[in-house]
Amino acid sequence: MNLLSKIFGNTRKPEGFLGKIMVNGMNGNSHAALAEWGFGFINISKNDTALDCGCGGGANVKRLLAKCDKAYGIDYSEVSVTKSKEVNAEAIKNNRCEIHQCDVRSLPFDNDSFNIVTAFETVYFWQDIDKAFAEIFRVLRSGGTFSITNESTGKDETSVRFSKIIDGMNLYTGEDLKNLLEKAGFTDIEIHAHESKPWLNVTARKV
Repeated sequence: MNLLSKIFGNTRKPEGFLGKIMVNGMNGNSHAALAEWGFGFINISKNDTALDCGCGGGANVKRLLAKCDKAYGIDYSEVSVTKSKEVNAEAIKNNRCEIHQCDVRSLPFDNDSFNIVTAFETVYFWQDIDKAFAEIFRVLRSGGTFSITNESTGKDETSVRFSKIIDGMNLYTGEDLKNLLEKAGFTDIEIHAHESKPWLNVTARKV
């Protein structure tokens, strides 16, 4: 693996010193704008319980906690989990938040646990994405929403270039995600595109 691949490979699973730099960057302003845009397509109530899959540096877990009573985060990177716990330490202390290190294909939660599940800038890196979507469907409550927000339409030039550098990165168009979500059992699927940036949001419901 060359240096460039090693650096950008940390977007998939942050590790070591480079991973810590990457996770801090995930909590920065550029990702904040994308997150706020993606949150605009989700209705979140105060009594909801939410899960952020691939929680990275924990910034989106914190955003969820500002909107609902309890939020969880999962990531398979130890560096990400450590940072997420740090960012959400007060909420964890008050039993409003839990952060778990695990694989999205095998979530440590009971059936029908969450009203909201989010995934920001992460589904590109999920192995066996159909199995991951099936797991999210399992833990989502009836009437709940799963929201995916990507900084890529799946066809934009920059992301296509990065996908050739980052090992294990797979790009998805809105239609690709819609088909996968339908296969997992989701309905009421909506595809949203940003008016001026190659951003993509897909929301789906479990009836």
